[in-house]
Amino acid sequence: MKQIYGWAGRILCLQLTDRTISTLNTAEYGDRFIGGLGIGAKIYWDKSSPDKDAFHPDNPLILMTGPLCGTTAPAAPRLVVCGKSPCAFPERFVSASTAGFFPAWMKKAGYDGIVIQGKADTPVYVSVDDGRVEIRDAAHLWAKTTSEVTRTIQRELGDDYRIMTIGPGAENGSRIGNLIIDIAGSASMGFGSVMGSKNVKAVAIRGTQKVPVADPEKVQSIRKKLTTMMGPGFVNLYDKAIPVPGNTIVGKVHCHGCPQGCWRTLQRRESGAEGIRKCQTGTFYALWDRKLHGEITEATFQATDLANDYSLCVLDLLFIMLWLDRCFARGILTEQQTGLSLSNMGSIEFFKTLLDKIASRDGFGDVLAQGALRASEMSGSESRKITADYLNQTGRIGRAYGPKSFIISAPIYAVEHRPSITELHEICYPLAKWALWYTTQGKGSYVSTDVLRNIAKSFWGGEQAVDFSTYAGKALAATLVQNRQYAKESLVLCDLVWPVMDDAGTRDHVGDPTLEAQLFTAVTGKEIHGDELTRAGERIFNLTRALQIREGRRGRQDDYIPEYCFSERVEAPSDIFDMYNPERYLPGSGDQVVSLKGKALDKQKFTELMDEYYELRGWDRTTGLLKRANLEALDLSDIVPELEQKSLLA
Repeated sequence: MKQIYGWAGRILCLQLTDRTISTLNTAEYGDRFIGGLGIGAKIYWDKSSPDKDAFHPDNPLILMTGPLCGTTAPAAPRLVVCGKSPCAFPERFVSASTAGFFPAWMKKAGYDGIVIQGKADTPVYVSVDDGRVEIRDAAHLWAKTTSEVTRTIQRELGDDYRIMTIGPGAENGSRIGNLIIDIAGSASMGFGSVMGSKNVKAVAIRGTQKVPVADPEKVQSIRKKLTTMMGPGFVNLYDKAIPVPGNTIVGKVHCHGCPQGCWRTLQRRESGAEGIRKCQTGTFYALWDRKLHGEITEATFQATDLANDYSLCVLDLLFIMLWLDRCFARGILTEQQTGLSLSNMGSIEFFKTLLDKIASRDGFGDVLAQGALRASEMSGSESRKITADYLNQTGRIGRAYGPKSFIISAPIYAVEHRPSITELHEICYPLAKWALWYTTQGKGSYVSTDVLRNIAKSFWGGEQAVDFSTYAGKALAATLVQNRQYAKESLVLCDLVWPVMDDAGTRDHVGDPTLEAQLFTAVTGKEIHGDELTRAGERIFNLTRALQIREGRRGRQDDYIPEYCFSERVEAPSDIFDMYNPERYLPGSGDQVVSLKGKALDKQKFTELMDEYYELRGWDRTTGLLKRANLEALDLSDIVPELEQKSLLA
């Protein structure tokens, strides 16, 4: 048998209705779709029922690692979760991503992924021990929190098991339940609720096998190169914890294979309470805590742990609370209507009641369990106007890294089934570093205008991509960003490290866009060049577009951005770029610098930008639908017949 490097070679398939266990051969998918999002999307294409809702037993829940996971490849600890999301508006195929040690343990246990279909007749959990799979009774775990479940299973099976689980918030048909794994990893978009709908409480994995690597020395040399690239002078925007008054940083918490760490830290309160915190999810309740108490108290710290214990997505809870707060202030909703002490928002008592109501779908909790966008639609037009001010048409946040600051983001916001944070981060990283250079007169960063333009030539198709006095070059940049990120989400690499677009160790400070391809070759032994990897990303992106069309997206008719993007108004800071650059300065042509603070997109230029984008994609410019010739050129001929049969091709 030929030695396989990187991939484990098998994908575990669980059919819960009749409790059968089988496997798929990873090699049948790997050449075209790599792993992660790519393989997950193709399995979904093959196994899903487009006309059935997200909670239907026939629709699969797919957990996929990539070929780099579980190896010594740097910052490759991630797992992609995909399927039909009950949280997406409307329900459609989406993906989420999480990291920690659970993904590496899956690979070390002998599986590249797990596909869960059907519905168990009673609550169960799945145990995987170095390839041995059992479907176990979970009646004693149902209604327990994620931390209780983890402790209980580890007592039953052993401390060396890594657990993915759900809490009570994902057991009863809410749309916003997430999946929780070790070191506070989570996968959102309602996939915890999908697992709950299948009567699966947890997946417990122990893996001790070594994942073979084709060229360990080359992998090690790339790790060393990465260390040099991110050496003295490198600005890591995400390596420091967000400071919270009253919190003490105990230390960094690293995912499997991470050489540097990020803002994921263990933090401690004066009370002695400890918890792992990362990004804004650790402070989502601070707005109301400070408003009620005049300062940030223990309530902010406890709220994150409670949300994770219930496995309810903190971002969706944030959207819900913003909506409740504004509806209450305007008299649209009352405490009597909701059964919530809305005047007491910011207290831990209010938050616990909110979670209980959503988890049990008690009274108005049944409305809240639908998520902010659906809840606002159910509560009248005035209510809907409130969410329209901060959520886009998919029900996700509409301002972060948004089109009003970054024109490159406009096609991404328009065509993606939800704003893709990995794509938006790639756009933001170098621009935020330029902003640091500009606002500190060169002291805060080496990414000058000249360096930024050279980065744009290497990564985004040309210097015009970073001239924000014009719309030229932005459509090409958007396509290249999407292609690279879809390949990255298939490898699967950490978003807080990859791609490394600037280099502290060279004179020109321009990063290496071929590094991911080099790493793939070193791990798998399959020779691939940077442009081939990008082409694979383009293939995977077009497959997900086909999935969207198959599930009801109407092409260009649904490719739009919120109306407020075309309105001039000053908005509150919403992302890390604003933190460093509140005036939203960006480079123009020559030595020109423009401020986009309060500016609006030009609607006609946006239309022309989308025309160019469709042409670059090879899609029909009028309808936004895929073309047979382009799919065949991308080696996607096998999806053509179904699209043709349903008249979904241009």
